[in-house]
Parts: sequence; structure tokens; C-alpha cells
Amino acid sequence: MLDLTKLPELNENHEYLIDNPDYSELYERLNYNTEDYLIVYSFIHNIQKVAKELIKNNIEFAHVACHLSDESYLLIDETQA
Repeated sequence: MLDLTKLPELNENHEYLIDNPDYSELYERLNYNTEDYLIVYSFIHNIQKVAKELIKNNIEFAHVACHLSDESYLLIDETQA
């Protein structure tokens, strides 16, 4: 499980995937356990700082084009050790 207290940018700039039905339904259809994922939206969060912090800490994430807008988001599996 990710320790968000050690990742200040992610801690301040994330939502839980399960809390957004537009996104969680998409991933549920792909058999993701949506309760395990965090999402960082480029239109409301500092996506560049979060991505830099994730890379620096060797944390895997996906950068995905949004299916609802011209924006993008990061998808992070919070069960990573």
C-alpha cells in the first residue's frame, strides 16, 4: 500500500477512482478493482509535479487520455508497496 504521507504531491493532488462513476465504470468493465486506484486529473491537479514525484519514487502509473475531454489523467494502483 502506498504511504501517501511520504508522497506530498500525490497526497495533495488525488481523488479516489471509485468516487467518480464516469471513470470507475469504465475501469470496472475492464475488470479493475476500482477501490485500489487513485486518479490525478490534469484539469484540477498539478499532474506534472505528481508524475515527477512518482517517477522519482519508482512508482508505476499510467498516463491516460481522458475519454470525456481533451485532458488526461494519471491512474495509480495504491496497493503498490
